[in-house]
Amino acid sequence: MPVNAPIPQCEALHEDLSRMFGQQEQNLGRAAQGLRVMAHPARLKILCALRTGEQTVQNLEYYTGLLQTTLSQHLAQLRNQGIVTCRRESNYSIYSFADERMVELFELVKSIYCS
Repeated sequence: MPVNAPIPQCEALHEDLSRMFGQQEQNLGRAAQGLRVMAHPARLKILCALRTGEQTVQNLEYYTGLLQTTLSQHLAQLRNQGIVTCRRESNYSIYSFADERMVELFELVKSIYCS
């Protein structure tokens, strides 16, 4: 086998990665940015609280121990990345995951890091 020839297992991995990510540079960039936003300790607390369902800002303030101004800044970043959504009900802002599959992600994070 020539020195630069790919090893069969490497070629299979290369093909698999090409199928998954092929022409998706934009999606990879978006995913990386979303993960960077989620990687902040305060935002992780917020997201862990949301894994149980919708929460008002007041509840999130209580659960996370963050002041409302700080909490609002973190929620804005999560909203701008499309990670959470907000709806108004009377005088309350109610937050939830934009995609329910995020609940699974945070259950996994909890099982790995919060045992």
